[in-house]
Amino acid sequence: MTSFVPRNTPNSQPSIKSAMASKEKEHNARKAITRWWYDVNVPFNGAKSYYYQPMIDVIASMGPGFKGPSYHDLREPLLKGVVHDVHEYLFEIKADWKLYGCSIMANGWSNRRNVPIVNFLAYSPRGTIFLKSVDTSGLRKDKETLLKMFDEVVKEVGQKNIVQFVSDNEFAFKAVGKALQQRYDTFFWSPCAAHFIDLMLENISDPRYFPMIDETIKKARNIIKFIYNHAWVLALMRKDFTNGNDLCRPSITRFATHFLSIQCLLKFKKELRQMFTCMKWVESSHGKSKVGKEITAIILQDKYFWPRCEHIVKVSEPLVQVLRLANSEEKPAMGYLYEAMDKEKEAIKTRLKKNRVSQYGPYIRVIDARWDKQLHNPLHAAGCFLNPGIYFRPSFSKQKEVTRGLLSTITRLVPDCDTQDVISGQLEEYKKATGDFGMPLAIRQREKLNPGNNIMFF
Repeated sequence: MTSFVPRNTPNSQPSIKSAMASKEKEHNARKAITRWWYDVNVPFNGAKSYYYQPMIDVIASMGPGFKGPSYHDLREPLLKGVVHDVHEYLFEIKADWKLYGCSIMANGWSNRRNVPIVNFLAYSPRGTIFLKSVDTSGLRKDKETLLKMFDEVVKEVGQKNIVQFVSDNEFAFKAVGKALQQRYDTFFWSPCAAHFIDLMLENISDPRYFPMIDETIKKARNIIKFIYNHAWVLALMRKDFTNGNDLCRPSITRFATHFLSIQCLLKFKKELRQMFTCMKWVESSHGKSKVGKEITAIILQDKYFWPRCEHIVKVSEPLVQVLRLANSEEKPAMGYLYEAMDKEKEAIKTRLKKNRVSQYGPYIRVIDARWDKQLHNPLHAAGCFLNPGIYFRPSFSKQKEVTRGLLSTITRLVPDCDTQDVISGQLEEYKKATGDFGMPLAIRQREKLNPGNNIMFF
């Protein structure tokens, strides 16, 4: 008979008793944190803080008996220390502006008391920092007043440190941005890319030009509104048909939400048709109501609804993907937006039969009207040129076009002629992939690194 001897060697498998004890300790630790959390009424979003887990790791490393900071420590010495650290961090970011430049972002909005506010932020490869917030409730929203406000920000950041000034597409903001660009002639003004793409989606759903899309979106909204306004119907859908999944997905913009909702309806088309024919629905008071019968008719009997949903997704899905890119924090959109817009238009043409101009033409004209006349500027072309993952692809066919945009960008951002000549020589090495740009390491990293992280190769 073989006996099992307890193993006491390092890194050996723990016994069931010790494993249970370890789980109990972990459970008690979680409960202790939870009690404190509830006692001081910290919002649950606090658990998503960047500093949450590092704080726990440091406390655990101190071992039993560690005493947290006191009331006085938090109010005085530790507060001063953290403020000092923040100032040092901001100083490092601002020092990088002199090397790589930054983008100033102006965002107008209204707070919960409907007070109009303009926030100013500065973005650079090191991160985004808040500059200041201006209450504009007592100010006129004319060009002269806003220009003075924006000009103060330019002077605070430093004209030479700014690559572009980004603002909303509101008429006054746009006029001020263009005036700043003309006044300094050393940086660009750009509208918010995410806002502009959302405006493209708005145009595509405009009843004056695309009544079929507008009508279908309204029907889709009625379906979703009905389901989510009735708890019993929503519970039936989640429990018996969609496995807990929802039809509404939060989106970064208003009009993208409409198109994403249609995507969800299509995804669960089979389940919805099953739901509105099941006995629970048919025998329910909701199924017998006037509104319930109208919703049922759309889902089961409207022969145009589902084909039109498919058509809308074919048109909108590529645009929504570009919108996600423009609003993404994972990689700098400037290096990808130029090509993404070209790919998006080609995707729409392919989905709507490439040889049928009558099918895709109206949508492409809407997109071009926004992109060519207002959103596209040399900076996007320069970002594409300096993205080796795109520029060196064999399939990329717009080298000459993006080169022109880059040269225009250099002329504006680098007024010194001698420096321009030096850059021109380096660009030839880049285009031919010679020197450092031809090293195996640089070639391997073309597709792996974001353009903002490719500084080591430039």
